[in-house]
Amino acid sequence: MRFLTFALGGLLCTAALPALAQTTTVADAPTARRFYIGLGAYHSNYQNLGDLRYGDTGFRVPVQLTAGYQLRPRLALELGAAYCGRTSRYAYDGYFYDGSGAAVYYQYSNTYTVRTTSVSALARYTLTRQPAHRLQFDVLGGVGLVHAARYSRGTQIDRFSGSTQSAPFAVRNATNNWLLTAGLAARYRLSSRFELNFDITTNRDLTRPDFIGSAALGLRYRFGQ
Repeated sequence: MRFLTFALGGLLCTAALPALAQTTTVADAPTARRFYIGLGAYHSNYQNLGDLRYGDTGFRVPVQLTAGYQLRPRLALELGAAYCGRTSRYAYDGYFYDGSGAAVYYQYSNTYTVRTTSVSALARYTLTRQPAHRLQFDVLGGVGLVHAARYSRGTQIDRFSGSTQSAPFAVRNATNNWLLTAGLAARYRLSSRFELNFDITTNRDLTRPDFIGSAALGLRYRFGQ
């Protein structure tokens, strides 16, 4: 009879093991989605949506791509890259009056292209203590770099020397600005994999120095089981 009791107890324990294992797996499922990517619209002093002008061509609206890794349930490391580029064309002509009062004709045309890329490396710490809540709030901190490449080319025509002179020109230059970044973020979970995110940051420009602002609004997708 005692043997039967032990045998029955062993069978019950054996049957309970898969259920316990399954319970552990379900509990660990949220932390299994450690990698995520995001895509959204971006705005800053260097990539300003207000700089858009009628007639400009190119990749005019700044777009940001992010990739992150959930290091801990409330701590993530994230890389981001935002890009925009636009080309403007303009031309004008007229008369310039020299010291003697004579009218000198001139003509000027220019095509101007600027391409701006900003990259960032951030730590994202979640302030909300309940991971089950759909709305989550984060604090951000890290470093960034803004690279802007400019290319101006065109032709200037004048008669300052008495005869018509045509002078083509082409000028290239680039600037790099290093940033220290801090900010706040809000995330709203749409499903187990998708969430909306809004980031707003202030950045200390180490090159000038100066403070600039930035913001990003986009959609994020989480990988994993």
